[in-house]
Amino acid sequence: MGYRLNPPPGWPPVPRDFVPPPGWQPDPSWPPVPPGWPLWVEDGTLPAMPAAYPGVSYSTVGMPKTGTNGWAIASFVLGLISISVLSIIFGIIALTRIHNTPQRGKGLAIAGLCLSGVWIAGVIGFVAYYASTAAQRSSTGQITQSGHLHITQLHAGDCFQNDAGNQPSAGATNQITAVTCGTPHNAQVIALLPVSGSAYPGAAAFKAQADPGCEAKAKADVNPAQITPSMNLLWYYPEPEAWTEGQHSITCVVADSSKDLTSSLLK
Repeated sequence: MGYRLNPPPGWPPVPRDFVPPPGWQPDPSWPPVPPGWPLWVEDGTLPAMPAAYPGVSYSTVGMPKTGTNGWAIASFVLGLISISVLSIIFGIIALTRIHNTPQRGKGLAIAGLCLSGVWIAGVIGFVAYYASTAAQRSSTGQITQSGHLHITQLHAGDCFQNDAGNQPSAGATNQITAVTCGTPHNAQVIALLPVSGSAYPGAAAFKAQADPGCEAKAKADVNPAQITPSMNLLWYYPEPEAWTEGQHSITCVVADSSKDLTSSLLK
């Protein structure tokens, strides 16, 4: 009676008529033969499991991988488009399932996790940078540190750089650089005019209130000795989005094209 190879757990299956060539050795990547395992058995017999390994079963080691894990693909795609939370969750699920099943996709899952980490780090860095460069106020509301500020966050008396230009009724600008009034600047808020009503007024309604209202505030609150021919009276109104968020006031501004103001214009 002949003998046949009896592969231990983790080895790939072999044909029943397999005859090893001279000098044949198992592949080094295969698991080692357990002590006491009958590597060669009589043809037609089924050896009993060695007592030292009760209940041992064939594992997936050495088995061919079947397909790419869908969770890994999803993690990679979501990582690319910055949906980081789902990408991380899907990547962890993918790695767990790939560990237990013979599937490809481990690299995709790891790439998805790495991409998510990059996005999260980038967002944290941007928020930290934005916060560190924002203008700072004292407990009394005075600007104490120069920095960026949205036009709708300005208070009456604030000084800033009017980068939008020196045009009357400049409309809705966005970010400005707020500074202390002792720092060279070219514009100052002289008043905030509250606008009544819940519906968005529109540009014409803002202009109808801003032109006489800002002019009256300039005459009442600005020191006449500070006025020069290069100065203009401007006003800014909130865009619809800012209006919805509760910004219901017109910002009256005196701007000087010479850009060399170093003190407050208010009385």
